[in-house]
Amino acid sequence: MKSYIFQSILKDEFNAFLDLRHSQGFKNHNRYIWEYIDRYLTDSHVSEKSMTPERVEGWISSDCAGLKDKSVDGFIAAYNVFAKYLISVGIPAYIYPHALSMRRSKYVPYVFTNDEMTTMFRIADSGGSSKDRLSRIQFPALLRILYGCGLRLSEALALRIRDVDFDIGVLLIRNGKGNKDRLVAMDTSLTEALKLYQASVLSGKSKDAYLFESNYKDGSRNCAGHHRSPSWARHNFSRIVERAGISIITEKNERGICPHCLRHTFVDHSLARQSENGVSNYCALPLISIYLGHEDLTETQDYAHLTASECTAILKKTSEKYSGIFPEVPK
Repeated sequence: MKSYIFQSILKDEFNAFLDLRHSQGFKNHNRYIWEYIDRYLTDSHVSEKSMTPERVEGWISSDCAGLKDKSVDGFIAAYNVFAKYLISVGIPAYIYPHALSMRRSKYVPYVFTNDEMTTMFRIADSGGSSKDRLSRIQFPALLRILYGCGLRLSEALALRIRDVDFDIGVLLIRNGKGNKDRLVAMDTSLTEALKLYQASVLSGKSKDAYLFESNYKDGSRNCAGHHRSPSWARHNFSRIVERAGISIITEKNERGICPHCLRHTFVDHSLARQSENGVSNYCALPLISIYLGHEDLTETQDYAHLTASECTAILKKTSEKYSGIFPEVPK
């Protein structure tokens, strides 16, 4: 498997930093975080060797949106290790205080309605996400995978052609959270959509090629052969949301709407759909938890944000199915 090649203005520093850590016996499990930083610097066209507070805040807002505080702290800790190395070689770098990460406003995800999802798909399919031709084809497929499978953005972007079984409709998620692999089944509608995407974009490509391969080239920086960056996905997603007339910034969530909201929407819509089919949440949640790659059911419960109307429908179905089981109480 081809390893990521650093492309940003700090590419030499990243490589020297990793070589140093390797010589010291570190396994570099956080390499993917440093790759995210490099992609952010590349996509932001940073041409100065420094990590200013504004630059660090921009990266955190871009790549940490939707993550839990514990995960954000891990990203910040990995960044700070690299920042201290930069300082040691004479490059200005801001050390991010861990205390600030704990004071961040609590993330309140936005759950899209069925009508909003329909509108977003229509806009994406009409090419409203980007002026780049390849992006206009890739992003609608990515949007469908994120919503249809509830994948983390990093999992979807890391998919290779060999990870998709177009015949039976199954995705192989490699090295998910906790470095675990899992199989994810797709709805028939998503499988058919990916078959069309395969014929349009993936025909003739190696099985090791990424499903969403980058075509970005800018002078000495060439990201061709690598997968699309999280910032690319978030930029296209924001354009779709804005064109759909949905406010990016909400009163409860200063961090705004991000692709991770599609994972929450997947859970809520799946629970509502299974309830309509007579499956109780008690039975549905464990299945969804395994599907999402959660280690604990409490993680999945954090994703359930049913609306009042959905709760009413679920209660009605439950009362119809389980009437006569529970003891009655005086009115």
